[in-house]
Amino acid sequence: MRLAMRKFLIGLVSLIVSMIFEHTVCAQDLSDKLNMLEIVISNLIARVESLEKRVNALEKNLSMGVSKAPKKEVAGMETSKSFIADGFEDIGNGFFVRKVRFNPFGDNVLFTGEITNRSEKNYRFAKFKLEIYDDRDLLVKKEEFTIPDIPKGSIKPFEAMLVGVEAGLIHKYVIRAVD
Repeated sequence: MRLAMRKFLIGLVSLIVSMIFEHTVCAQDLSDKLNMLEIVISNLIARVESLEKRVNALEKNLSMGVSKAPKKEVAGMETSKSFIADGFEDIGNGFFVRKVRFNPFGDNVLFTGEITNRSEKNYRFAKFKLEIYDDRDLLVKKEEFTIPDIPKGSIKPFEAMLVGVEAGLIHKYVIRAVD
């Protein structure tokens, strides 16, 4: 895939260079444009390589089977996480969630719930990590999401769109606060 992408980009550069030579352009403009194209192509190659690494890691994770992370079953079964009397589940760093739902939204899933900040800090932006597992305990998706404006002592609803996940695949999930 990387070789095909490089051939495509080289062909694109050749086409652009030939178009530039058809029009009389001073040497400095041509040099500047070529340098810009090299930067763009380099950035594109880096992005493709990064995507390949992510795909390979996901394939490796799927082939390895069960993850060792603690999981909460969506169907309401017992979990090892501590619960507070008002229905909130501890997700770390003083944050607690409740009423977590995964609602189908076309080919995606709308992830909703309520969060409370029981830490001693006001957060302008709080970052969280969500892991979704299927009925065989295989990791389906790992996603980070941010919730803005969570002052200490507050409770607020949240939502995030999970792209490329079918609601029927979600059997267990894990939410963790990120430092």
